[in-house]
Amino acid sequence: MKNPQDFIKTLSMQLAQIEQTFEHEVVKANEDSLSVIPNYGGWSILQVLDHLNFYNRWYLPKIEMAINKSITQKKRPPEFYKSGWLGAYFIKMMQPKPDGSLASKMDAPKNAIPATILNSEKVLNEFSTHLAHLSCLLNLAMNADISNTRVVTSLSSWVSLKTGDSIAFLLAHMERHFVQIVRIKQSIPHKYVISELETEAY
Repeated sequence: MKNPQDFIKTLSMQLAQIEQTFEHEVVKANEDSLSVIPNYGGWSILQVLDHLNFYNRWYLPKIEMAINKSITQKKRPPEFYKSGWLGAYFIKMMQPKPDGSLASKMDAPKNAIPATILNSEKVLNEFSTHLAHLSCLLNLAMNADISNTRVVTSLSSWVSLKTGDSIAFLLAHMERHFVQIVRIKQSIPHKYVISELETEAY
């Protein structure tokens, strides 16, 4: 149980770490490396980001509506923030462990599986826009009731989470997939790494 502002500050720190990793591991990467399928199979970095964009497109507008509704109705934030049981379960299931390992392996829903051919500029620009949007929402959330407002999940219109839990879940999902992105980077062919180092030297 936390003060709502402290809870939001923790989420903001999570977002800052994701932004930093995105800048270092993706934005500065050799463009060709973003489309490489790792030697063990699975998704490319671009496909991971396209998957994250799907969830951002779903959750961010709904989180914004919940926050704006709270502010418009002038609902005072409660003194403490406590995750709901379902939200806490989803967040824990999604969040990487401190050592970077993942609690459980999950298959993406069919509607969240990324395309095989993607435009790198479009995917990166969209993800960058989503990060900026989420940053703005966290600032707005400082003056909103994120405990007694709810957001419908992508699983079902019958399942909803507290607004604060929805933000925490979205960030945990991003953290999970950025662990994946770092692993993909470590597995790509040596020639792309050399190319990146040469680019950074100039």
